[in-house]
Amino acid sequence: MRPLVMIGAGAGSLPRIIAEAAAAAGAPLAGYLDADEAPEPPTTPIPRLGDAARLDDAAFLAAHDFVLGVQGRGRRALADALVARGGRLPVLAHPAAIVSTTATIGEGTILSAGVIVQSDARIGRLCLLNTACTIDHDNVLGDEVSVAPGAHTAGRVTIRDGAFIGLGAVVINNVVVGARATVGAGAVVTRDVPEGATVVGNPARVLPNKSG
Repeated sequence: MRPLVMIGAGAGSLPRIIAEAAAAAGAPLAGYLDADEAPEPPTTPIPRLGDAARLDDAAFLAAHDFVLGVQGRGRRALADALVARGGRLPVLAHPAAIVSTTATIGEGTILSAGVIVQSDARIGRLCLLNTACTIDHDNVLGDEVSVAPGAHTAGRVTIRDGAFIGLGAVVINNVVVGARATVGAGAVVTRDVPEGATVVGNPARVLPNKSG
């Protein structure tokens, strides 16, 4: 891996997760780039290397690998623009994460300490697997899936693009969680979750849509 640069910083948890995982893996961050209109300094002592304009520099792109410390709607667009310019987004895994040799992990995905990914699981791009969550055998996670600390999926679960699995939630075997769905903290999901829905409770139930 080339020297690793974080795009985005701020006081949130993701930049700290990234910095700690990189340091634990023996490759501390070379620095970070500001990535939005109101940048915040990171809470860890990481050198500032400039702003997102540095990503237009072909020599800078060629000399570094990158990890995204930004979240939200702009994350995917930033990743796609970076890759289109020739930038690289390697998988960043804390050395205390355990990944089966038969599992596959997409570019730009981040694995925190204590994560377990079991046999033949397929994890998409730009996912965030947080502290001590477990992804069991034959799971399929789409792109930009976020799994909170202590959440667990059983075998053959499918979680589609952009879904969020909350703190300590459990998803049982063969369930499909739809794109951009939210599984609330502590929920026990026993049936498929529709696209864009929010489910809570044990067994998990869909919350009514109050927008209408």
